[in-house]
Amino acid sequence: MAPAKQLFRHRHGKHRVFNLFEDHFEVTLANPRRTKTFPGKKTDARDAKWLSELHRIGLVDPSFIPPRDIRELRELTRYRTKLVKMRSAEKNRVQNSLIVSNIMISSVATDTFGKSGLNIIKALLAEEEITEDLLQLIILGKLRSKIPELLEALKGELSETQANKIRIALDNFFNLSEKITKIEALIDEKAKPYHHIVDLLCTVPGIKRTAAIAIIAEIGTDMSKFYSAMHLCSWGGVSPQNNRTAGKNKRVRSKPGNSYLKSILVQCANAAVKEAGTWITNKFNSIKARRGHNKAIVAICRTLLTAIYHIIQKQEAYKEPPVKTLISKSEEQKMIAKLQALGYKVEKV
Repeated sequence: MAPAKQLFRHRHGKHRVFNLFEDHFEVTLANPRRTKTFPGKKTDARDAKWLSELHRIGLVDPSFIPPRDIRELRELTRYRTKLVKMRSAEKNRVQNSLIVSNIMISSVATDTFGKSGLNIIKALLAEEEITEDLLQLIILGKLRSKIPELLEALKGELSETQANKIRIALDNFFNLSEKITKIEALIDEKAKPYHHIVDLLCTVPGIKRTAAIAIIAEIGTDMSKFYSAMHLCSWGGVSPQNNRTAGKNKRVRSKPGNSYLKSILVQCANAAVKEAGTWITNKFNSIKARRGHNKAIVAICRTLLTAIYHIIQKQEAYKEPPVKTLISKSEEQKMIAKLQALGYKVEKV
């Protein structure tokens, strides 16, 4: 006997109802954006009856709800994202206090919050006199060769107010770092059943383990929930909206989608395009020349998500496209035009 079907609108608090009934019924959680276009009734009871009729004949599309274990992993990864943003905010507060005090560590050191940078900040808070001998003791690595520049950058004056602010911000920074380490341990434990898929996703340029786990937490491991790779890209918000009038396609922004997934893909795309000689980098450079950096990055996000869809569906590692496809049609036309300008006769084979 088939399980009874239940329909709930995707409103505040309905996830709790879904969690209670998902093990007993085939539950459809519908987005109001997809149902508000249907003419409804004036009262909630009549509106519910009308929605049930639409659901019975298959006119109510269900929202994508991953299994419970994926949802729990998603809660952890999203919480980690928020903690990282909070830690970044504390770093910005420390940096702002240093700049206000004319202490420009960032103009010399690559990372103000590296070991050497933190040692300098602690020395400033302890009101120690910053000398070359002191810097020789507290600075590590290649930064030692920049001690004269550091002495110039540290000639500012740190007031008591700014020092107290930095102490509080640093305390929050270290506390949040500790919490992030703990949440990452929980994420690793929860992601153990998916280590094989994580390894496959790590073969894609720009995707590392942390990003791979976050992607799985957002889209799950069952690609049958999406009609195609294009459907997944649309759901993720990395494909343009359709705006066609009188047979002409108008330029539109990418449609809204899963903001967490899109943020991860943008970070991965920015990392992927820095790898020289890859198909993705060449595609990025080709699009960037015509459409600009931002549109090119979104295009690479769509490329990555399409690859992720097929990797999870086929359980195969990422394969670099053939070298012959690295040259786009526009680049080919430019090369032909240059040869013709030099007096050569070019024939396509």
